[in-house]
Amino acid sequence: MNVSVSAEQKLTPMMEQYRSIKKTLPQDTVLFFRLGDFYEMFFEDAVRCSEMLDITLTGREGGEAGRVPMCGIPYHAFQGYVRTLLDFNLKVAICEQIGDPKLAKGLVERKVTRIISPATYLDDEGKGKQFEYMAAVTRDGKMIAVSYLELSTGEFYVREFPQDRFQSELTLLAPREIILPRSLGEEGPIVSFVKERLNASLTLYDDWIFELDEAFRFLQEGFHLASKQSISFHDHALAVRASGAVLYYLKDHLHSALGHIRLPELLEANEFMVLDRQTQKSLELVSSMQGAKNDPTLLSVIDQTLTSMGGRTLYQWVTHPLLSVEEVRKRQDSVLDLIKNSRELHAARLLLKGVKDMERTLSRLNYGVANARDLINLLVFFEKVPELQGHLARFESAVLREISGRIKPFPDIQDLVRRAIAENPPLGLKDGGIIRDGYCAELDELRNISRNGKSWILDFQKREIERTGIKTLRIKYSQVFGYTIEVSQSNLHAVPSDYIRRQTLANAERFIVPELKDWDEKISGAEDKIKALEYRIFNEIRETLLKDLDPLQAMARAVGILDALASLAFVALQKKWVRPTIVDSTELLIEKGRHPVVEAMLPAGLFVENDCFLDSGESQLIVLTGPNMAGKSTYIRQVAHIVLLGQIGSFVPAASARIGLVDRIFTRIGASDDLARGESTFMVEMVETAHILQKATRRSLLILDEVGRGTSTFDGVSIAWAICEHLAQCPARPRTLFATHYHELTQLEEHFPAIKNYNITVKETGDGIIFLRKVVRGGSDRSYGIHVAKLAGIPKNVIERASQILNILESENTEATQIIEGKKEDQKSKKAAAQPTLFDWATSNHPILEELRMLGLDGLTPLQALNKISEWKERLTTKN
Repeated sequence: MNVSVSAEQKLTPMMEQYRSIKKTLPQDTVLFFRLGDFYEMFFEDAVRCSEMLDITLTGREGGEAGRVPMCGIPYHAFQGYVRTLLDFNLKVAICEQIGDPKLAKGLVERKVTRIISPATYLDDEGKGKQFEYMAAVTRDGKMIAVSYLELSTGEFYVREFPQDRFQSELTLLAPREIILPRSLGEEGPIVSFVKERLNASLTLYDDWIFELDEAFRFLQEGFHLASKQSISFHDHALAVRASGAVLYYLKDHLHSALGHIRLPELLEANEFMVLDRQTQKSLELVSSMQGAKNDPTLLSVIDQTLTSMGGRTLYQWVTHPLLSVEEVRKRQDSVLDLIKNSRELHAARLLLKGVKDMERTLSRLNYGVANARDLINLLVFFEKVPELQGHLARFESAVLREISGRIKPFPDIQDLVRRAIAENPPLGLKDGGIIRDGYCAELDELRNISRNGKSWILDFQKREIERTGIKTLRIKYSQVFGYTIEVSQSNLHAVPSDYIRRQTLANAERFIVPELKDWDEKISGAEDKIKALEYRIFNEIRETLLKDLDPLQAMARAVGILDALASLAFVALQKKWVRPTIVDSTELLIEKGRHPVVEAMLPAGLFVENDCFLDSGESQLIVLTGPNMAGKSTYIRQVAHIVLLGQIGSFVPAASARIGLVDRIFTRIGASDDLARGESTFMVEMVETAHILQKATRRSLLILDEVGRGTSTFDGVSIAWAICEHLAQCPARPRTLFATHYHELTQLEEHFPAIKNYNITVKETGDGIIFLRKVVRGGSDRSYGIHVAKLAGIPKNVIERASQILNILESENTEATQIIEGKKEDQKSKKAAAQPTLFDWATSNHPILEELRMLGLDGLTPLQALNKISEWKERLTTKN
């Protein structure tokens, strides 16, 4: 079969029509070409779709091109096939037959009615609790604007932030589609990030589409705005440019029903805690570090929502912790209100169970792709509203009172749907069976004709069998020939003379008689009218319902917030979590804290509780030592999780907690190579650490685990030491947890009042060690690495030899206090101590000395060296 066609080859008229339409489509778009009851694909689309969709590849005559590849799917079952293609980041253009094929003279007219892309598919409910954003990105200097729309819910936001946060912000959003100006699309690192890291579909537009005047025009036309001032952020040019590009994309893909989309809202950068990409990954907020779908995460532990709306709301909260004490306390008040009225909480949750996704249902109704079952799903919730209102009336918190005001009955809509829509309607809208008997007199009359006609058909078949003696005679129906009399080949000799042949089959012939033809016209005409009338009635009901679209959407959002709050309350009750005190300071006090995810995986009561106290004064930096597997990483992550939970308004796993607002959580946990970028474990570690030291503020929380272990011991100790010194002396002085195996760092406490030593205890026994998991004051002087190796199953002879070597090394060990000795006078006079350079710390036989000289780093302090490395990386990335 011929996949490609040359310009000189003449195709059949239909194939010419197909190719002319296909040429107008965006790249990576599959054309669904309507032929009767099927959507057909041809040429290269047929070849790749037959494999992706697991359907049979056939062929069709294409003129001079010969037989061309073809495959097809039933038009009424296209949703699942479209979803599969979207998962491959392809787009699907729906090309429909325009007008009635029976009336067409020659080739049936066809045109593309819409282009479905990964973020614009509204026809099914397969998305669940997941967001499917499309995001437009534009840049001006070092500032980025990202405008993002969830078409299925109508949520439309825009944010502006520095360019260095681009990857982190996009990772949080996880958009299905990215829209870029062509000039940005020419930058390799950005395109690589979008396609490989985000696995998103990418669309490039000419830069003029992102110009300010054009953006204002797109927004004013799309939302029917009288002036630019109607856009709340009209004075934010970058945000306007990004938002306008989203509207252009919708128009370009033939999406015109935008009534359910809200005006874009500018989210200020100071509203939410910043969570960079490394922090999101290290803390396993919404996905595990391994990326397995069912691995536990912080979100999975607290997500007890019962609706898709509630699940999306909670996801938004976890990825965007609040920075307003007042807003956090409002949520906390609501959670506490629900906990105090636990009977009402459980009753409300029972009513939410089974509620369908109203936000997306309303969007489908506005978009014209909803079905009658969507109306039944709305009716089910409407019937629950009075009882739900009764329970909500008992709550006193401001947020719950506001929710109660938005969840209200819609009696007119409820009555209309109950009277008009069948109890169990079919999925299709154009095949009849969706409107109840008794709702429309005209429809009832047509149905009587149809039912009586079918009874007449059965009676006519019985009479013809008696008249002809052909016991196998049957009345058959086809869309082409209507009702006909079918007689098998073996009985053709008994066919009466008044039978008129209409169709020849392989083993039978089909006939008509005038009487059957008359009834065929009556029945077929009635059934066609029934289907058309039912479809018209459904659309009238839809339009009536859409008159209340705004309050219905507000109710749907309120249900999502209620479900999310109820989930937090349910978890707090179930797990005995407490309300933290959120304050506008730099203190952090946690009493008997627990790791929410690890605790959920253990039997009740087995997790060992631990305290934590940090501030910007004399407990600003904790150096945490202890053996491998003792729980250092669990402890420092636990503190970060409790802070984050507190700032989304959740209760926390602790006996008590007092949390001074954190503007950013930084993490440097674990070792990882970036082979694609040619970066070693240590380079990745240093770049991330440099970023933290540059960006941390007085309100930040730093979680640093084993910084410096990616290089030699002396190098690692030196860098870790210098980092601690810097953090204890810099103007920001961020709250820091520094877990390490470098026991030399415990000497820092003697010279820096802000640094405190803690360790995780173990108990030595005759057979080895027992991990007690308890964090106590003081430093540890042993790593117990050989004991851990023994527990891991390292062969006995290796363990014995390792013990011998350790004894030799320990006997030659000397204290490394000379680094500090020269600074005591400075400490007494409270002057900042100058950091030694890397050259000062290198010995004559140091393996890295020559490399430092070659790189020009030997005269720099460790912090300066880290900054220089980061600067080189940024230049290299920009160049690539």
